[in-house]
Amino acid sequence: MKKMIVVVLLLFQMTILMSCREKAGEKENTLPQGELSETATPSVAAKETAVTSDISNEDVKKENVLEYFPDRENKQYFYEGKGSEYAAFWSYADYQDRDSGRIQLRTDNGGTQTVQVMEGNSTSLSVIVSKEECYYRDNLLNYNSVEEPEILLKAPLEKGTEWTLSDGRKRYISDVEKEIKTPSGDYKTIEVTTEEKEGQTRDYYAKEVGLVKREYSTDGLTVTSLLKEIKETPLVQSFTLYYPNEDEKLLEEVKDLKFNTNDITRFKVQELLREKHEGNQGLISVGTNLNSLYKGSDGIVYADFSKELINEMNAGAGFEQLILQGVADSLGRYYDAKEVYLTVEQKSYESGHILLKKGETLKVSK
Repeated sequence: MKKMIVVVLLLFQMTILMSCREKAGEKENTLPQGELSETATPSVAAKETAVTSDISNEDVKKENVLEYFPDRENKQYFYEGKGSEYAAFWSYADYQDRDSGRIQLRTDNGGTQTVQVMEGNSTSLSVIVSKEECYYRDNLLNYNSVEEPEILLKAPLEKGTEWTLSDGRKRYISDVEKEIKTPSGDYKTIEVTTEEKEGQTRDYYAKEVGLVKREYSTDGLTVTSLLKEIKETPLVQSFTLYYPNEDEKLLEEVKDLKFNTNDITRFKVQELLREKHEGNQGLISVGTNLNSLYKGSDGIVYADFSKELINEMNAGAGFEQLILQGVADSLGRYYDAKEVYLTVEQKSYESGHILLKKGETLKVSK
């Protein structure tokens, strides 16, 4: 029973899209050769079977789904839980983009972190990417890993609007004026009910706030999540750096990575790699740039550096090998990867001491 509850909670812990007021500035990375498993999608053309009548122009003017998924930039939502140790969770927007109407939302329920990309417009909101056990931060806004997007809410926003999900679950608007009390305040909400074999989930959305309550019930058991508070704060993640010392060993140091919504991950990682350790140069010089950084669908971390990585290293053969191992271990630990493909200006690493063949990776030792 516990395992079933955890799985259900993970499936349903997808929260709050916003109508982005600021466009994401610079795209995270141009991902070469389609290494990520997600495939690009120009739009969300939902394939679920809708059983409601066509939405008229008049309905579109009156109804706007995005009113129930407001701006999430730099806001962390905290939910308290009852009925399960995984009912409490928080969510944070990694990225959001006005032009595409997409948001990348990270959710943590104490057991795992799930990253989802949602796409919305005035008539519907859908999940188009979902990745569980995702503790690193890559920009997935331009990718789609869900063949049939899962519609969370759709117009007309009136009682009785119903649609069927690709897995056979039925979802419908069961109330449009449901009064809900939470630790964060009282709200008039839209109630969305999802029916399945094992039980039933009810999500409650309030205008200008988003999800304020979720309730899952099955076989006499009820699991509830209520919005506790909303904080304007950066997302904080841990990043472990491995520095070589004079004894030719790697020393571990844990530091914080702080992200605001739409911050670029490689820039933040670049700053940490440049930081000095005990008065000595960091893993890379101040003049070295991290040109691209991401985890591919093959589980390998791809990191491309500027030529200064080699030109400004000033190390002997043995110490140079330790530096490269420190970089690989630091990146591998963050991305939970076993290999790092390190290149310089999109070419294989080649210095006076070390030559890596094309396609050769560095093995993560930590």
